[in-house]
Amino acid sequence: MSAGEPNIEASPSILRRKLRSEPASSQEQAVSPAKAARLSLARAADKAFELPMRVNAIRQSRLDLEDVVESWDEGWAIYPLVNDDGSIGVMCFDPSCVIAFMERQTKGSVNQSIDETRRLTRTDKALVAAFLEVFFNLFDEALFGAPTAYWTRGYRAEDAVQSRHLMVLLLEASEYRGFDISCDVSGLGRPCSMRLFLPIKEKQVALADASKSKKKSRSNTEQVSSKTMRGAALAATVELDAVMCKVTLPLSELNTLKAGQLVHLPQNAAAQAQLVDHAGHTSRAVNLGQLHGMRAVRLVLGESDDDFGQKPEEIEALKPKEVAPEEIAPKPVPAETSASEVGDDLDALLAASSR
Repeated sequence: MSAGEPNIEASPSILRRKLRSEPASSQEQAVSPAKAARLSLARAADKAFELPMRVNAIRQSRLDLEDVVESWDEGWAIYPLVNDDGSIGVMCFDPSCVIAFMERQTKGSVNQSIDETRRLTRTDKALVAAFLEVFFNLFDEALFGAPTAYWTRGYRAEDAVQSRHLMVLLLEASEYRGFDISCDVSGLGRPCSMRLFLPIKEKQVALADASKSKKKSRSNTEQVSSKTMRGAALAATVELDAVMCKVTLPLSELNTLKAGQLVHLPQNAAAQAQLVDHAGHTSRAVNLGQLHGMRAVRLVLGESDDDFGQKPEEIEALKPKEVAPEEIAPKPVPAETSASEVGDDLDALLAASSR
């Protein structure tokens, strides 16, 4: 620098202006999935129902399959999300959100509060389809060209499942990215919650393969889902109840029941034993018995169980022995009988029914 030239130093404000003028990279310009969900949700509610909704917060997390299932509440509306490549995601809504959509479509207005005891119906859940279609169209547009497009775009919502157990059968991935969305109806302050779960995928190398996969029919998607159903079903937890029999009592007698009081069972109580699922829709006849000192039941197989692969002679061996009613009838127990004596009579009843 010559002596006649002024000594000019770049001030911090000049450096900040120069940095702001530099073009941002594609990573910095891209919209994040959380921001895309925030923008798409508010626009979808307005476009589908003309309902003003405000997103208060979105919490993003990485979850395994067990954590995803535990985050579903039984009373929520659960929708499977099918991708063009066959992967399955989930989106669920709390009753407050679903009922707000329903009230807006049927009455034209939304109540400030809801009846906490009201359960969602199939009609309520079906009305959410309009919102889901608009939401995922906007969600895809917002993330077009984004670095996260390979795992966020291409989903469409199917009809709501009846229970979370059925939803588990459709899931295949071991890890998911979850979006816990907290929002409310603007002007009313009525809180609503939504949760979005998308499976974690490996980034696709060629875009041509992705465009080809979009042309696959729904039958191909269902075929991919069916391949994973067996593995998911075997990993699912099923609750079964062993019901010995059903007893009818007058309401007046039921109200006076106390601890230690005896309830007389029918003579063929052991022959009425059934194994039922948690919802009570499926039942199978069983024989009562013991295994390793604990109460146990054995399934009674019949001709309709040939699909399970048993041979006819094996099925015949498992059929219960005909027992006369007087052999399995419980003995009358005096009022002073101790609890241990009552247990002995029950053991005798179980032993008689398993002969």
